Amino acid sequence: MCTLLAVLLLLAWLPIREVQAAEQKLLQLSLKAGSTAATVNGEKAVIQKPIEDNGVVLVPLGVFKKAFGSTVSLEGDDVVKVMYGPHTGAMTIGSTTAWKDGVKVTLPVPPRIVDGTLLVPLRFVAGVLGARISPASGGGLLVTLTSSASEEDAPETGGIDSDVGKTRIGNSYYRWSLNYPPGLVVGDSGGNESVATFTSAENKYYLEVHASPLEKAADPEELLDRLVREAQEGGETVLDRGAFPDAAVPYARIVSKDTSGALWEGRQYYNGGRLFEIYLTDDTAANYKDLNKYASLLNSFQPSFNAEDRSIRDLSTVKNGLREGYNDDYGLSLQVPADWSMDDQHLNYESTKGSYLRVKVTSAPSGSTLESWSKDLDSQIKDTYVADAYAIQDAVKAEVSGEPALVKETRLNPGSGWSTKYQILLQKSGYRYYVEYLAAAGQDEDKARFKTILGSIDIDFDRIKENFGRLETEDYPALRSQAVTKSSKTYGYSIDIPRLWIPYQDVFETQTVEYRFTGGRFLINASPEGSVDYAVGLLQSYYKNSKNDPKGPQLIKEEETTFAGVPATLLTVRQTKGGIPVQTQQVVFGNNDLVYTLTVSLNDANATSVQQADLDKTLKSFRLAGGE
Repeated sequence: MCTLLAVLLLLAWLPIREVQAAEQKLLQLSLKAGSTAATVNGEKAVIQKPIEDNGVVLVPLGVFKKAFGSTVSLEGDDVVKVMYGPHTGAMTIGSTTAWKDGVKVTLPVPPRIVDGTLLVPLRFVAGVLGARISPASGGGLLVTLTSSASEEDAPETGGIDSDVGKTRIGNSYYRWSLNYPPGLVVGDSGGNESVATFTSAENKYYLEVHASPLEKAADPEELLDRLVREAQEGGETVLDRGAFPDAAVPYARIVSKDTSGALWEGRQYYNGGRLFEIYLTDDTAANYKDLNKYASLLNSFQPSFNAEDRSIRDLSTVKNGLREGYNDDYGLSLQVPADWSMDDQHLNYESTKGSYLRVKVTSAPSGSTLESWSKDLDSQIKDTYVADAYAIQDAVKAEVSGEPALVKETRLNPGSGWSTKYQILLQKSGYRYYVEYLAAAGQDEDKARFKTILGSIDIDFDRIKENFGRLETEDYPALRSQAVTKSSKTYGYSIDIPRLWIPYQDVFETQTVEYRFTGGRFLINASPEGSVDYAVGLLQSYYKNSKNDPKGPQLIKEEETTFAGVPATLLTVRQTKGGIPVQTQQVVFGNNDLVYTLTVSLNDANATSVQQADLDKTLKSFRLAGGE
């Protein structure tokens, strides 16, 4: 009955694409070099004729405003800016130098004025917007962008405008703002909204704004102490300092010279449980007073954000507590809780309370289907969790990014409470797309977010075929019994490591190596110092648990044995870590003036016969150089 209820609840979420359609809209622009005919979001339009130069298509800048609601502006006589959400592109008419989110790039051809219309490189501007370019019928090009509801509401006025009157810039999620002077270009902060970077279009100065939690309130004098200490710890020389408690927004300020000779002004503010830090440098500054010309910009900083003020450009992409994670290589985007750490490069996102979101793209094994893949994952759960530590629910069919997918739900209890793991399986064109979302025990908000995250997944399937060939294949049945031999010449040993174990530190010519697996870890330490008796004595002292903490380490067994053909001491320890009962075994032995310690830890919830057999086989495979 419980299983049926869970299935019905999950079915109630579907079809997910309907949910996504309510929040997002697909915007499209179709055009062709040499033709004035275009299609803008399904409607025919006449535009200035795009041209082609050395294989590069240049198009009228105004079409991006009309099709996608992006903001474009002309600053001075020749600096053109394109803005969309938190992203900014800057170009100079007649120059191949451009900036994309603060990163300097070289254009294949420069923007130019043709018959009174500004033409810009299509691919560069599309990249700023995060749009896809694909071939269209008749030799044309199709530019596609997924737009949020708020972006759809942007006014559709063609041509160059004045940035819709934006005179300030800031972040509504972290709640800060400052003046938005002409020529300010937003930089790339690697997807981390707690840091904002800026540079001037002429590369005259560089500016950073940081926001981080600070539980204890700090007055300007305390903030000044922090600034000075951090500068000195970084080897900088402090040239000027001051605390300003009577300012409209109290703050501390220093000017320092770093080890390369560059001058920096640093400021700190405290407000509402957050520490705000501002750092500005100008490579042309020779004296600390030279930074005074930026006082009006820095003085404009406010540790607040007025969402009703339409003159503020909002850098935040956070909506309903979520922001976008995106990997350009895979052409994959999805929503991620805003307060989680973000690693877009590896598509890995984590909360501080145990929840996480991970995405992996691999090549599909020959003959694989969604159903066979689902069964393999069930087998993996059964091999790595004892019977009373998991509950597998039925897989439910769904649609993800327009393709059929399976959604799996499994409840897991490592000993500290029941968490919920969702697995999204999608297979297309020989590739597997795997999304794993774990809502940790007690994190009901994370569990409730899964529906939205599932509906937010958008994949450009052509991108991976363009960027990748054959990827690794995660075929659980095939890998299940495989091992790879690892050796250390420096420390004189070899060992067979299961292919499914994850390397954490696998450079075998270093003193310590470590592998991790579901519910456990395996370490080898080879030390040229001390003796076996000394190493054992240290462990015995640590395991004494002098405070008699019932959750602390308890040495339950110690025995003399033979390991890898030499005398060894085996210690068996029980303890509870983070509410999870775990058993640890350590084997200590010596050979050729080296002391070896092999450590195996395995949670009770994961102490299956399969995992224990793997550990036993791995330990027995350990061989000393010159041994049998």
